[in-house]
Amino acid sequence: MKYNPTDCQRPELLNKNLIKGNILLCGYSFNFVVGSASIKKVSETAKSLGAAGFVLFPVGIPGIVIADVSKDWTGRVKSFKGTGKIGDGLMPILHKSAPQVALFSARGPNIKDFNFQEADLLKPDILAPGSLIWGAWSLNGTDEPNYIGEGFAMISGTSMAAPHIAGIAALIKQKHPHWSPAAIKSALMTTSTTLDRAGNPILAQQYSETQAMKLVKATPFDYGSGHVNPRDALDPGLIFDAGLLLLPS
Repeated sequence: MKYNPTDCQRPELLNKNLIKGNILLCGYSFNFVVGSASIKKVSETAKSLGAAGFVLFPVGIPGIVIADVSKDWTGRVKSFKGTGKIGDGLMPILHKSAPQVALFSARGPNIKDFNFQEADLLKPDILAPGSLIWGAWSLNGTDEPNYIGEGFAMISGTSMAAPHIAGIAALIKQKHPHWSPAAIKSALMTTSTTLDRAGNPILAQQYSETQAMKLVKATPFDYGSGHVNPRDALDPGLIFDAGLLLLPS
């Protein structure tokens, strides 16, 4: 992942004289989602620079231009005249844009298997919630610096999407105890949807030519059969079963 200096992960790149006693403003880029940047490191950076505190803001929010700026011979800002305050916040507006295919979600097709032999499989099979999922976490977990010693964590990835599918499959098995794994998979895939909550085609996050994130219309290489629909999967109407002889070798 490309390093972003506004993530405030490296205090040696920032002007301590400018920051000391003030609020350190830091961006919240995709690096925080994939784990290459952490809020804990931001806190350590702010502390080492003598900041009174720090504020994280996502990329792309409205801002202000401070015109009266004094710079040194290197081009670094020495001082500026401007004031700001944190108000009561903003009321979130949901546009029914979910679900979307996350930027980090693996795309298809899978042309090689684990032995690097020709496979020519569509992949992925299905799309499930896997971005910023809040769930139980081991107190001894060390994968996420922000959640060391915590009992719950908010993380992203296949490790979050897979439990959703496994849980839904368990509910289907409970309702249809005689169904095979292939039948359950069939129920999940044939009832999935390719539309978001507003009834529009699902969009996929991608990097643009300028490394900014953009949204494009997703394809089966992004979401497989579509986003899982637990309610419909419990009663699919028609299933496609398969035995051992019908499975790919």
